[in-house]
Amino acid sequence: MAKRYSRKDFIGRLWSEIKRGKPLVMAAAGNGLAAKFIERGGVDILGVYNTGYFRMQGYGSLAGMLPMIDSNQLVYEMGRREILPQVKETPVVAGLGGVDVLRDMPIFLEDCKRIGFSGVHNFPTVAWFEGDFRKTLEGTGLGYQMEIDMFVSARELDMLTIGMAFNEEDTVKLMQGAAPDIYIYHAGITRGGTTGYEGAQSLEAMAVRTQELGALARKIKPDVILLAHGASLSNPEDAQYLLEKCDCHGVQVGSSIERLAIEKPLEQRAASFKATHFPPNAKRWPS
Repeated sequence: MAKRYSRKDFIGRLWSEIKRGKPLVMAAAGNGLAAKFIERGGVDILGVYNTGYFRMQGYGSLAGMLPMIDSNQLVYEMGRREILPQVKETPVVAGLGGVDVLRDMPIFLEDCKRIGFSGVHNFPTVAWFEGDFRKTLEGTGLGYQMEIDMFVSARELDMLTIGMAFNEEDTVKLMQGAAPDIYIYHAGITRGGTTGYEGAQSLEAMAVRTQELGALARKIKPDVILLAHGASLSNPEDAQYLLEKCDCHGVQVGSSIERLAIEKPLEQRAASFKATHFPPNAKRWPS
């Protein structure tokens, strides 16, 4: 079962790695097998998300933003039954939808901590939405503030908080209202593979935007840890580019570590088995 970490110990573990000159890697795990071997690869944080579940079923990550399943219950059960039992030392965080009016969020967070989650990340998030739909959510009490309130409750429970935003306005609101320990600018759905978004912003544009919003977050909370995520970050070379062009402390990867690592190798391995053949002159069928 995954080791529990206090917020102080969790943060200390991350800063120790950074001070050793090692960039951080936060990785999503959509099932126990993924969690087991991603941990063996040495990542610093494991995240459990509804998107990970959908990716492992062969669908795109945005399925996790549609009303098809109880996202928070899914993450709770994935963690409790599949992922937390496979993890030994790596801290595990829960990707939770803060806008969950059918739950008493502080009590739910207590349950998440009890089963082994050491932190909380605001995903799925209303920050993804724009235009009239987002304005209507905010105007009817279903807005981003509920995610900030979730972080406040998590902090009171001594859990690490990881905040995500897509623009300047939400970044300021997030940093001023919740002061998360880690800030992530979400650059959009990851490109590549069968369910990636090929219209994602370029790696160069992503680097510029990641630097801009990271600087804004750091202006409000100077000791915040910054991670890059999404869009054209689909392989280790992309991560290296971002580390060289941005002041981020590392990367968060979902599709790029659990989906892209599986799709083509699995197809190729299946094809290799199918390419085997009977030995010459062998007769394996009835007369």
